[in-house]
Amino acid sequence: MTTTEIRNYILTRYDVVTSQGAPGYEDDDLSMFFNSAQKMFFKALAGHASNPALKGVEETEKRSKDLSDFKDHANISTALVGDHPNSFFCNLPENCFIALKEECSVTYTDSCGSNVTERVPVKPVKEDYYNANINNPYKRPYEQLIWRLDREKQDITQPLSATNRKRHELVLFAGATFVDYRLTYYRRPKDVDLTDTTDFCEFDPMHHERIADIAVELMMQTTGRPDLQTKINENTKIIE
Repeated sequence: MTTTEIRNYILTRYDVVTSQGAPGYEDDDLSMFFNSAQKMFFKALAGHASNPALKGVEETEKRSKDLSDFKDHANISTALVGDHPNSFFCNLPENCFIALKEECSVTYTDSCGSNVTERVPVKPVKEDYYNANINNPYKRPYEQLIWRLDREKQDITQPLSATNRKRHELVLFAGATFVDYRLTYYRRPKDVDLTDTTDFCEFDPMHHERIADIAVELMMQTTGRPDLQTKINENTKIIE
């Protein structure tokens, strides 16, 4: 659907549901509700919330296809020394939402005395896992595994921006030198301006009406219909 078709669909559905008896909305309001709706729909697809089958982001072909347009890649070669020993901070892409696959290229000297550069898998871990296992020779990072911790943005007193991004802290093994961090991730859907005929919704067109229906339900909720929350929850459930 084009932005004009989405706008007209929302207005028609809203008039039908309210019997043309509810307050009207400006075009900017329609865009706001549609963008809120597509964020809700995206989160339902990408996470476990409102997902009755409790499937991961790529555990079914349908789920993978629905989100394929939002898959992106980054090769991050700039890093700062981290808070933990043998660790480095990497700034995430500004639009990064969920990390799918992570690898880190490192250089080190192997047991034969040769300099080796390898791309090593990265394992996300939590702080308590780090504390429990960093001194365990069988679980701590080694030549075939690097840990990753979620970290706060560089300046917690300022909002997220292109110069103040969320970060990952990569924990390397002793003797390793950071080369680059390769990240495959889902990016957030861009906002849509329904008054701009050149703009577009990034979701597959088969989902446009469903997202627009959620937008209508959000519009109804602001008019004093809290009972519609159940309907919104139903519409954001993912059909596997």
